[in-house]
Amino acid sequence: MRQTIPNSNTLVLTGKEWLITIGIFLAISFTVYTGWFHWERVPVEKDFRATCWEARMSDYYAYAQWVRHARDHYKIMLIGDSVIWGQEVDHNQTISHYLNEQLGEEMVANLGIDGLTCTALDGILTHYARDMRNTNAIVEINPLWLSSPRRDLRGGWNFHHPRLVRQFDRRIAYYKDVNERLGYSIEHVLRIPPFVRHLMVNYFDNKSVANWLLEFPYRNPLSAITFRGAPMMKEKQGLGTPWDSRIKDRTKWKPVDDPYIDLDQSVQFQAFLSALDTLKKRNVNVFVLIGPYNTWNLTPQSKEKHFATMEQIKRRLNERNIPSFDSTRDLL
Repeated sequence: MRQTIPNSNTLVLTGKEWLITIGIFLAISFTVYTGWFHWERVPVEKDFRATCWEARMSDYYAYAQWVRHARDHYKIMLIGDSVIWGQEVDHNQTISHYLNEQLGEEMVANLGIDGLTCTALDGILTHYARDMRNTNAIVEINPLWLSSPRRDLRGGWNFHHPRLVRQFDRRIAYYKDVNERLGYSIEHVLRIPPFVRHLMVNYFDNKSVANWLLEFPYRNPLSAITFRGAPMMKEKQGLGTPWDSRIKDRTKWKPVDDPYIDLDQSVQFQAFLSALDTLKKRNVNVFVLIGPYNTWNLTPQSKEKHFATMEQIKRRLNERNIPSFDSTRDLL
């Protein structure tokens, strides 16, 4: 190292010293990143589900930990959005809970995430569920995501999990600028930013270490690290009431007239098929659960479009030799 200005503390590294510094940084980062999966324990309880609200909504590193644990301890992975996660119910009233009850043992793991669109499903399986291999999976597709252009991410909606969608698809109406979307793409490759975000959320009150020290100047940052992963969210996050009880004036209520999207044009459905292809490549036996979905809330014309779309989905899945069950017909 050499001084840049006489009587100055500023130092400039030589080319060789820069290479050594970068090498040390990468070695430490790699060791900590790979080791953390073994050092930090996921506090799994019966009917476990990931905490995916507020600051933890984008803690996909924690989701990757839960996937690895589930693969090693459960026979079936149950994947989907709020229907699977259980937004309207407590953790012991989810679909996975009742499947395990019927099976007589804990065989099914709840890998649902609230607000997980089909495009986000494709992203999370691609980037954060790499350990989901050589296992069995029930994958839910929610007809809601196919019911309108807005829900197909074509505009008018600040959709959940923007980090997980494909960042440069011309059909998607993004509400994040190009620089932020480029950052999302890079972090999936580098993997360090999601890990850092996990540390901030899990140990430092969703603050950087520097900001955390401003609030707790006399605490040792290392003392905040307990190596205990994100806790389970046990309580429901929805209203937990019947849909028709929310209609204050039934005389003004009108059924929903959703147009539904042609599957060949749907961003969401193409992403869903991509997610299934990813699982197939990883030797995962896949079964698709279609719905459930409240068709009683639809106009007769929209209901007809709905069931026609469900039949198309089943045909597409049959062409790929993927078994399915349509729970949207006459079950609610």
